[in-house]
Amino acid sequence: MSSILVAEDLSAVGGISLSAALPVLTAMDYQVAALPTSLLSTHTSGYGQPAVADLSQWLPQTFAHWTQAQLDFKQALIGYVGSVDLCRQLAAYLQQQPLTLLVVDPVLGDLGQLYSGFDQAYVQAMRDLVQSADVILPNVTEASLLTGQPYQAQPALLPMLTALQALLKPGATAVITDVTQNQQIGCAWLAAGTVQFVGQPRLPGHYNGTGDTLAAVITGLLGRGWSLTRSLTLATQWLQLAVTETLAAQRTDERQGVALGALIRAIGSLV
Repeated sequence: MSSILVAEDLSAVGGISLSAALPVLTAMDYQVAALPTSLLSTHTSGYGQPAVADLSQWLPQTFAHWTQAQLDFKQALIGYVGSVDLCRQLAAYLQQQPLTLLVVDPVLGDLGQLYSGFDQAYVQAMRDLVQSADVILPNVTEASLLTGQPYQAQPALLPMLTALQALLKPGATAVITDVTQNQQIGCAWLAAGTVQFVGQPRLPGHYNGTGDTLAAVITGLLGRGWSLTRSLTLATQWLQLAVTETLAAQRTDERQGVALGALIRAIGSLV
């Protein structure tokens, strides 16, 4: 069983972020070291103002304890971080690890806007953090923020991806995760200077946590040795299963994340 570090926010209610990543990666036979970068009573979409625990002292103490305990991680997924200081602490801690795979989902904003509480100093901190990544998974808004290009819901992908690649180390790959093409939504990246795309038919509605789930699946598959193209193809197919299952369930509370049963069964058939 491989170990993986997952650092992102944990909402007690809502079924997103760490709550989604843990079952997905456990189903892929990973031993997950779950590092909550922020602890909330609910996620921030639709529940009102959540209660938030201050982890600013606990997190550096955790890094110190893990170092003392000689815990090593070869794979890591970084999602929502939340502060410039923690971005720097995470970067410093990861530099001490024997990583063979670092995936960063640079959570910054959506629909052309920075999330509340973030500023350009935080955007720069995220630019610094992604320099160590092997794969980054921004949405279109985050790609625009990282590159400084004006936001467009359907941007010209070649210049956007080329600008993202310029932020990364040699051999790393930027994947934009919410690209819409020909009635499909999916992932776009560059291979040999050419834009690649895999997607699935866009389904009606808005679903919290789809990006978190997608990032966990992609990371898990890459860590198992699957190619980037195959990982992105399977991840978009499996996310489609999750959204389809969520639609079929006719949930009365749309604030919850997507249903994961069909997705986890698909993982079980492959892993």
